[in-house]
Formats: sequence, C-alpha cells, structure tokens
Amino acid sequence: MADGTLFGAVGHWLGRRVELSRIVGEAVAEVARAMKAERGTFFLVEPGTGDLVSVAGHFPEVPRIRLAAGQGIAGHVVETGRALVLRRVEDDPRFCAAVDAESGYRTRSLLCVPVHDRAGRILGALQMLNKRGAFTKRDTARLTGLAAQLAMVLEATSLLDRVESPQPGPLRCRYDGVVGESGPMLELYERIARAAPTDATVLVTGPTGTGKGLVARAIHDNGPRIHRPFVTVDCAAMPVTLIENELFGHERGAFTGADRRGIGKLEAAHGGTVFFDEIGELPLPVQGTLLRVLQERRFERIGGHQRVDVDVRVIAATNRDLEVMVERGEFREDLYYRLRVLPIEVPSLRVRGAEDLEMLAQHFVRRAAKRHGRAELRLRQSALERLRAHSWPGNVRELEHCLEGAAVLARGEAIEARDLPLPARSPRRGVNDDAALGRLTWAQMERRYVTAVLAEHQGNRSAAARAMGVARATLLRKIKELGLEDVGRS
Repeated sequence: MADGTLFGAVGHWLGRRVELSRIVGEAVAEVARAMKAERGTFFLVEPGTGDLVSVAGHFPEVPRIRLAAGQGIAGHVVETGRALVLRRVEDDPRFCAAVDAESGYRTRSLLCVPVHDRAGRILGALQMLNKRGAFTKRDTARLTGLAAQLAMVLEATSLLDRVESPQPGPLRCRYDGVVGESGPMLELYERIARAAPTDATVLVTGPTGTGKGLVARAIHDNGPRIHRPFVTVDCAAMPVTLIENELFGHERGAFTGADRRGIGKLEAAHGGTVFFDEIGELPLPVQGTLLRVLQERRFERIGGHQRVDVDVRVIAATNRDLEVMVERGEFREDLYYRLRVLPIEVPSLRVRGAEDLEMLAQHFVRRAAKRHGRAELRLRQSALERLRAHSWPGNVRELEHCLEGAAVLARGEAIEARDLPLPARSPRRGVNDDAALGRLTWAQMERRYVTAVLAEHQGNRSAAARAMGVARATLLRKIKELGLEDVGRS
C-alpha cells in the first residue's frame, strides 16, 4: 500500500452497512503491512470512562483488549499525546505484559502513536508490534501520517458518532450507518449477524420509517454476496401494468416500443440479492408469478420462450401485517410462508428509548452539518427535550428529515427548539394508551395512525407521506381505502 491514502484499501467497505470492526480492521491490517509489522492494534477512547478498547487488531486469541485510562503504552500515548517507540519492551515498566500473558503472543518491539481527528482531539492510539528490523524515527513519522488517514476513515463511518455521543458506557455499535445501542437494537444486530452468512430468505417487518432498508443492506453487505449486485424492487412505486416487465424484463418486439431486449431486476440481481421493499403492496396476480419464480429460480422474459435461470438471495420488507392480509385474502398464504423463512422485526423509535433517540439525533445533525457546510453545528438541550416530547409516528425517517430541516433553519451554531420543524403540539402516548391500542383491530390501528399523521401535517398529503416513509400514491390509496378523504381538509 502506498502511503498516499487508506481509502483505496478500504474504499470498497465505506458507504456500506458493513460491520465497523471489519472496516477498521482492514485499515489496520493495511497499515501493518505497510510498516512490515507482525501485528497492529487500534485502540479507541471509550466515552465517559476514558478506557481504551481495541476496535480492531491482530489478537485472535483475545476477543477484545481493554486498558484503563493511562494503562500500558497505548494509555500513556493517549494521555500524553506523544508517540513512543520501544525497541525492547521489557526495558520499559509502562509496558502492560498482561495481554501477552493472556494471548500467548510475545511482544518484542513496539511503536505507538496517537490518533487525532481534524479538530486535534485524541480519538485513540494506533500500535504496531514486532517490525522486521527496528522501528525508527522515520517509522514514527510515517505511522503518524497513516494514523491521520485512519482518523479520516473513521470520520467516513458512524463509529465517530459513538465517540462523540454524550452517553458514557461500552462501545456496542456494530454496523456502519445503523445507529443505536438499546436492548431492542442489540437483539436486531444479533439477528442480522445470524442471517448475513446464510442464503436464507428474510422477511423484515416493522413500522414505516424504522430503517428496514438499512437492515436489508446490512444483511447483504455482511454476507458472501457483498461484491455482487443489491437490487431493490419498490413494490409500492411500480405501476401495476409495468410490474412484470420490471421484474422479468422483455424480449425485443414483445410490445409496441420494445425495440430491444430489456433486462428485468431479477436478472440484474443474478449472483447477488434482490430486495422487495413494501412487498405487501404487490398485487395478487403478480404474487402467484413471483412465488413460482422464488421456488424454481427461473422465469421467461415477457414475449419470450427461453428460460432464464437466476441465482439470487431474496430479502423482503413490509410495514403491513401480512398475516392479517392473508386472512383477508389480500396476500397469498403460500408466498407469505415462502418469504417468512427468517423473520426480523425492526423496532419503532419509541420502543428504542431516549438514549437511541439522542444518539440518532447527534448522528443526523453531524451528517446534515457536513452536507450544508456547518461544521460546528450542535443540538441545544432545549431542542433535545423537544425531540423527546414528540411521538415520532414516522420513526427514524421523520427524525432525519426534521433535523435536516433544523440544520438549515438554525440561525447560529446550535439548533434551538424553535428551529425544529415540528407541530406545536405532540403529546406522548402513555401506558394506558398502549393497553387500549392492544384491543384495536389492525384496520382501526391503520385508521388511527393515518388520521393522526394527516392531522399533524394539516392535511398535507405529500408531507404526511414523507413522514410515513411511503410513496404519495400509496398514501392516497390507503386514504381512499379507509374512507379518510376529508381528514385534515377544511
């Protein structure tokens, strides 16, 4: 690896929902190869405690290394902010031999440098062990430059959000871009980790705006098909008359205007993953065709007779209750069970709790500030309290759009409560309300939810659809189905 950049080495991971340890681990491995060192370790300063935790490194014998603040060579480097070279570790009393004792590895020489962000804050320490030959002053300068590049890699991921989080405690973030450390999210991460290495069909469920697409992407990006296509089929956005053409493609001359062969999304996803978003919106006639394709993994293009074989992994997502739809005859039972091989439910923002809300808020503010060139933008306590008071019917997507707008509206370097584009009144639901909700039918729940969001946006269908995270056409269809055409309109 040339010293010019680490981004070329780890660029294929960045922007994906890959496990953060995988991204950082690849960067550390590249640095170790460049330095001709046997092993490398990156320690991150844990929020609140100041402890150093190994995020990535070549210690397969030890799952994670934890050093108290100031402990060991890495702790000393973070404490002083100065690099340190040990040509013989046994000559320095600051060296922590406990890790060698636990792992069975013998450290002979060591070079450790602090890792600073662009503001000069120390994020952690980068440590190289046992170079072939002795570590030199030139090596120190070189590793310092590579550490600066590692900091830039970190800034391109969501790991830095956790470092900046006001909540103290252990680092439990797992997938880049998937933010949250509440109990429900830790359970979700475990489900993703179990699903990713397999080819099992996954059905991702959960309320609108919870991030079901991110979960689907994380499953693909952490599995064996990561370097193959990830193709999304938006079942809610496709016109009924074009769905089969979108899925299966067509032969030349199949219909007026078909002057060449068209490849469908299933064929485009060959070798990779096809993600059926909002699968509950798929019309019944197409459901039968799709079931046959999922069972046989072959189909014919429109206007053709030649069979096309496809090797795809299938992930589907919906905010609808497919079991209820099956009971109503709106969704095929055999297709439902074919999709529900491995069910994964994504929790609502309200279920995730205040800590995840704040962590997500900081994440979205940081992203919006970067996008709009406002590097110093932060959230005032009054704004956080206003965010906590809102019920978030549109979940994470509504929060993201809210803070994007606030980043533009904020007058100074901090987002105030007045900058948040939220309705004047947003009462919290209480425990008794939840018990009452449990006695409602699905249709009553849908009616109540759609009515509330429409009222919250003064009947604006486009704004309500954005808050719900659905296409405007989907919302209009649901409004007609529920008989809510006059809701929110004077």
